[in-house]
Amino acid sequence: MTREAWLPTLGMAVTLARGVLSLPAITFAGAVSWLALRGSVAGGADPGEALSNAVGVWHSPRARSIALGLWLAGWLLWGALRVAWISGALPTLARVLSGRRDDPPAFAAGVAYRFERVLLAGLAALLLDLVGQAMLVGSALGAFALAPAARSSSGAAHVAVVVAMAMASSAFLAASLAVVGDAAVARAAIAGDGPGRALLGAVLSFLRRPSAFVAAWLGVWVAALLAAGSLQSLFSLLASFARRGPPAYLIAPQVMLAALSALLAAAAELWRLGAVGVLALGDGESGPGKARPAPGA
Repeated sequence: MTREAWLPTLGMAVTLARGVLSLPAITFAGAVSWLALRGSVAGGADPGEALSNAVGVWHSPRARSIALGLWLAGWLLWGALRVAWISGALPTLARVLSGRRDDPPAFAAGVAYRFERVLLAGLAALLLDLVGQAMLVGSALGAFALAPAARSSSGAAHVAVVVAMAMASSAFLAASLAVVGDAAVARAAIAGDGPGRALLGAVLSFLRRPSAFVAAWLGVWVAALLAAGSLQSLFSLLASFARRGPPAYLIAPQVMLAALSALLAAAAELWRLGAVGVLALGDGESGPGKARPAPGA
């Protein structure tokens, strides 16, 4: 990524675009509530009644549908931007990793020819991640349900061991599902696999070396978490100094923190997908067949 530093920068812009694309829905919701509140106050309503009218305007199916449609449109557009970025960024990283520096740029070719495959693989990865999170929530709820009975029984220690093993197993399985999803996305973006072949190849690659996949995934996650904590501490310190001056001084640390956090998130995602892609495709295979270079790359 240091050789292709523009990739995380472009990813930062995609991350920040999420907030920009949510502005229409937020603006519409604020405008509708403000107009209802102002109309109630102009009609002589007391503050409580005016607030109730402002909330009651959302009982209208039309207002709810428009707000939901604006939010959904922004979310889908941001998702498309993110998929396009991954579709171009991963083949570009693969070109650098392979040492073929003289090849034509792979970003445009990846976006043009890999978008659909990465989109479908990303949806499969999202479902796997949701299943993993559901397993974590289920294990936590099971532990809370068993806690009262365990306290009053003589085998509380045994119950604690079983619950701990169940929670550890669910955490490992959730991480494994997330890694398999990332590997499927990486295979779709780098090797051009279809969604089914990418998912099958990701599962087979993971079963060959599960510890390496989970270690790489957790290593990137921990490194990004530590870096984010360091950024937060640094800019909290800068903000404490800025509070001694005019309020406008607080804007700069907040904007810088948002930009660097988005840059860090984009770099961590590329690092994670790149590492998983190396493990999934390092043997030169692409599902049942061989890896295919991106058209034009």
